[in-house]
Amino acid sequence: MKDLVLYFRFALLYAFNNRTLSHLRYFSRWIKDKKSGDNPLLRKLPWMTYDAIDHLAKICTPEMKVFEWGSGGSTLFFASRCNHVTTVEHDTTWSNFLKEKIDELSFKNVDLKEIPPEKIPDFKKKDYRNPDDFVSKDTHSVGLSYENYVKSINSYPTEYFDIVLVDGRARNSCIKHAIPHIKKGGFLIVDNSDRAYYLKPFPELKDSSQWQKTEFQGPVFFQHAFSKTSFFKKLR
Repeated sequence: MKDLVLYFRFALLYAFNNRTLSHLRYFSRWIKDKKSGDNPLLRKLPWMTYDAIDHLAKICTPEMKVFEWGSGGSTLFFASRCNHVTTVEHDTTWSNFLKEKIDELSFKNVDLKEIPPEKIPDFKKKDYRNPDDFVSKDTHSVGLSYENYVKSINSYPTEYFDIVLVDGRARNSCIKHAIPHIKKGGFLIVDNSDRAYYLKPFPELKDSSQWQKTEFQGPVFFQHAFSKTSFFKKLR
């Protein structure tokens, strides 16, 4: 009963903002997923809204090169559909779990980069809303800089990747460094984009002559709250 109340509360909130109750169709699937006891690695799925996963599956093609911040089920999802995946993870323990899964599935097209954050003395002067500060609002990231983690994409040529997924730490910093490395016709994907400070520093993403935006807001497996995932297709 508690799950039913929570789900419908979020569904009605979504309906108020978007004038649709379309996500009620996911209720039985969401309940089943919550009771399954598995995780995104076992699912081999990105941890995002159901609609966003379906859309992503349509976008992926066998020749694509993918870069992502935040490793996990999405890494396995891309590895099974795309030519190559470069994935950057800050958490050593989680990285080790993923390495085991990659080996188990015999994926040879994944480059897993483990880049932990570094302690900095001037953390209190930094602002998580500033993409040039490389810090995270996450409580476990206090005192830490993600500069090396973010800048790992800069070792690749501009307009190199077909898809860049931002789903890790210091996301607005990642977005800033991702944009130059996305091909024309490629995609920038930002998960949990309902957090406004992720996209606020980038008015160019609102320019419909440069980027085509598609957004999905709704339920996410294993979570109570609804979330939003934004896709930006680079037009020029």
